[in-house]
Amino acid sequence: MRAYSVVLMVLLLVIPPPLCAQKHDDLAGHNENDAVTAAIEHLRNLEYEAGKQQLRAWAETHPADLRAWNYLATATLYQEMYERGVLDSSVYGQGGDIFKANKVSIRPAFQQELLSVLDTAQNIAEQRLKQDPRDKDAMYWAGVSHGTRATYHFTLRKEYMAALHEATAAYKYHAELLKGDPRYIDCYLIVGVNNYVLGSLPWYVKVMAAMTGRHGDRAEGLKQIKRVTDEGNYARDDAKLTLAVLYQREKMYSQALALYKEMALSYTRNYLIQYETSALHHLLTEWHSAAQGYDAIMIKHRANALGFRNIPSGKILYHAGQAYEHLGENELALSRYAEAASLAGDDHYTYLAELATADLEMRLQHPDRARAHYQRIAAEKPNTDEGRSARHAIKKLESYTRE
Repeated sequence: MRAYSVVLMVLLLVIPPPLCAQKHDDLAGHNENDAVTAAIEHLRNLEYEAGKQQLRAWAETHPADLRAWNYLATATLYQEMYERGVLDSSVYGQGGDIFKANKVSIRPAFQQELLSVLDTAQNIAEQRLKQDPRDKDAMYWAGVSHGTRATYHFTLRKEYMAALHEATAAYKYHAELLKGDPRYIDCYLIVGVNNYVLGSLPWYVKVMAAMTGRHGDRAEGLKQIKRVTDEGNYARDDAKLTLAVLYQREKMYSQALALYKEMALSYTRNYLIQYETSALHHLLTEWHSAAQGYDAIMIKHRANALGFRNIPSGKILYHAGQAYEHLGENELALSRYAEAASLAGDDHYTYLAELATADLEMRLQHPDRARAHYQRIAAEKPNTDEGRSARHAIKKLESYTRE
């Protein structure tokens, strides 16, 4: 069951729970221009602090608003995940950082803030359900609260059984809601992901899952998530993002790319969406589009554009250098690598870029330039893969020189 829980959470939490999902009936009681709607725009563009401020102000005057409390919880969690670099889909890929068992050091202030907001949201939903067990919106938001807790336990705490417990609770609320009202389309996001996950498990794990009454269908799960992208309300973009990641897992790269491009048009201040678009071009070996995409991000960063100020420049420049190298544009590749290598701090990508510079200089028949880069890496990062590669290259270079 430990293996089952890990596999389930790996897939279920590729994308955290819905950020802003609502049903048409629920919209009647809310002004489209209220502070929550404005805050959502901030959250979609990674402007978490601004969104949190608006949500807190709204919750103070609307203390029973389940939307506001759940969005505030999600914003609090996403902000921490963003700062730790775990919103990038690459960390969820094969061998990604998110699967490393080591626990993350959690700031007490963050944990207290998140759990306090989640407790408030959950208490409001539970009180409404005590008064009316058929309260659809309370059921929906109760499920979202559990989903946010599941994401927290999985991505930051690395507590897989606790995460599985919360994810199961989220699924049960939304599956039960769909039984009573199949028109609550946004619920198909969590239900569809669950269906996809269970349908993707090895046969022997499926048997164990079936013993607990859980069944799944991979293709049906994708269809359910796709349905939310077509018929959902506020969960449409969440479904698009989830579907894009699952398409990547299915190696349906062109379909994933189309979704990222569509989202990039809507959220122009969200550098992550634009980075994912460029990274998919990279994966598809569409080097010209990849290079242009990386460069466009860096142009906005240098212009101090909103949403592009605090980005992993070293990583983006390194990948831009790779794209230009594949295009045979060696001078452009060297310039991107050099810019990455010159960045302050101890970014892993600055040393990858310098190593790539040295390797490219070798191919360009500039051994003296290459040696200088190898020596710097070997001296500054001796106990890393980059340092070991540099020392190996220096030995080869010395052997070549003697010959």
